[in-house]
Amino acid sequence: MRNTILLLALIALIGLIPWMVSRNNHTATVSGSFPDELTGVDYSWVYLRDEQGVLDSCVVSENRFKLQTEVAQRQLAATVEIPCCSLTQHVTLRPDHEIALRVSLDEYYRKKAEMTAIETMARLDKNGISLPDSTWQMLRDSLVQALIELQHE
Repeated sequence: MRNTILLLALIALIGLIPWMVSRNNHTATVSGSFPDELTGVDYSWVYLRDEQGVLDSCVVSENRFKLQTEVAQRQLAATVEIPCCSLTQHVTLRPDHEIALRVSLDEYYRKKAEMTAIETMARLDKNGISLPDSTWQMLRDSLVQALIELQHE
């Protein structure tokens, strides 16, 4: 009788191992998406970084991406970087936690317009031509509006 009880206890303990392992999930996930009407972001790289370096990276496919990393502590400060449009998002990762990011069309085009304006400004400054900041802001805002209107056509 005693051996039977020990055998049943051992079987119960072995049966609990998968449950204990699943409860000990230290993986944090960052899922992201771009608007479906946005073209040109597929095959772009996305990075998840902390202060030590790259934790994970992936390629955007069908306007979606998914980054995962192990979080050994209670929380980890990290940054999601999307170089194709110069977007960064600071996130706090926790074990067994998923964060969903959605890049808006307006945000995407605003960053694209800012990048274009900065590059143009640098080229003009290099050649000795300077424009006031208010002119650059007006140019950026009108460029964003034009890009959004073109995308909706």
